[in-house]
Amino acid sequence: MPKKNAFMAGAQVYLRPLERDDLNDRYLGWLNDPDVTKYLESGIFPTTMQDLEAYYQQTTGSRNQVIFAIVDSQSDQHIGNVKLGPIHWIHRSATFGILIGDARFWGKGIGLEATRLAVEYGFQKLNLRRIDLGVFAGHESAISCYEKAGFRIEGRLREDLFQNGEYKDRVWMGILRSEYQSAKSGKSK
Repeated sequence: MPKKNAFMAGAQVYLRPLERDDLNDRYLGWLNDPDVTKYLESGIFPTTMQDLEAYYQQTTGSRNQVIFAIVDSQSDQHIGNVKLGPIHWIHRSATFGILIGDARFWGKGIGLEATRLAVEYGFQKLNLRRIDLGVFAGHESAISCYEKAGFRIEGRLREDLFQNGEYKDRVWMGILRSEYQSAKSGKSK
C-alpha cells in the first residue's frame, strides 16, 4: 500500500505531516480520554475542536517545532503524533514528545519505532546535536522505550508534575548526536 505523504518510514509505521483532515472527532477523543492523557501534561482541561484547530495552526508551518502524524503502515490510519519542539537553533537542540492516541496500538513497539524515526529526522535532517524529553518518573514503560531508543537519564526534577491530587517527579532524559550515531552503528559508548 502506498504511504500517503510519508516523510520517514519504519516497518510498522510511517511519519507524515499532520494534516487538517486529521483534526476529527477521533483525534479529539484521544485528547479527552484520561487513559490516553494519563502521562501527558495535556488533558487537564477539556479540549474542543477549536483548541485542536488552534494547536494545528500554531504547530504546522512553524520553524521552531515540527509535528508529524504517526500512521499505521497496514491500515494507513492516523494513530498518534510525534513532535520535536521547541527547537533551539543556536544550541541545536529540541524537546521530544509523543502521543499514541489509539490504544489498540499500545504495547506493540510502535512508540519505540516512532521515537527512533523522529530522532533520526532530528539528527539527520535538522542537524540537531541534542534531543531531550521529560517523563513521569512512574511511567516505567515509557522510560524503557526511550532507553531502547538511545536516551539516557540525565536527572530528576522532584515533585515537578501534578497528577491526581499529588506531585510527582519528572525524569529528564536526553540523547546526543554522537550517542545516536554509535547506537545506529551498533557500538556502545
